[in-house]
Amino acid sequence: MRHSVSIYSILGFMSMCFFAACASYKLEVANVSLYNEGVQIVDSVKSQSKVRLEVGQQIVGGVNTAPLALFVSALNLSSRNVMFDRESVSLYQNDKLVATLSDKEVKSANFDFGYIIESYHLFVPPVPVQSQPMGIPLIYRGYFTGFYIYDEMIFSARERMRRQIELDAQQLKRSIIVSSMLQKNTLEPKSPPKGGFILYAPSTLKTGELKLFVRVGEEVHTFILELKK
Repeated sequence: MRHSVSIYSILGFMSMCFFAACASYKLEVANVSLYNEGVQIVDSVKSQSKVRLEVGQQIVGGVNTAPLALFVSALNLSSRNVMFDRESVSLYQNDKLVATLSDKEVKSANFDFGYIIESYHLFVPPVPVQSQPMGIPLIYRGYFTGFYIYDEMIFSARERMRRQIELDAQQLKRSIIVSSMLQKNTLEPKSPPKGGFILYAPSTLKTGELKLFVRVGEEVHTFILELKK
């Protein structure tokens, strides 16, 4: 009896974790200034700086685990250089700071980067396919059947190639996101704006209001988002 209770407890805990990981939220953005091919854009202007928030996605989380990806850019209107990086951007929910995903976490995590790329209409070059013929190895079917070579093995090889192409495509999408993430920048006076993606894991979020604070020099710009079921 003790074992059965323990097993049920474990299964219940695993189910809770599964549904939490698959939680899907609808993302809404307040005070949208304009739209560009479906991407929501919010501009904030102060005397010494301008900040633009771009939000392409409408869903966060879900079965494919789409991270929250916010593109933030800033323009320096002051007379001195200003440092701008991920530490300049802070996301709060219920007065608690939401941790950003690091480059290392993005490279290793299994997120749906394809959805993010599609949401922002980023270009993904086709994955090159090797033109040289692919050798079909022998496949062991079990001791009593021995070795066989027939059409099913060709399909098996095609399946392996298809999976490799999908893997290469996913790695390519991941590299596009990583290379587009916000890095350390020096904003020179009146120079073109600079920015990049800030990513947040769906598991760190829940329904409710999100407040995004972006600091440029001594000025802080505030943006409001909301996650709904």
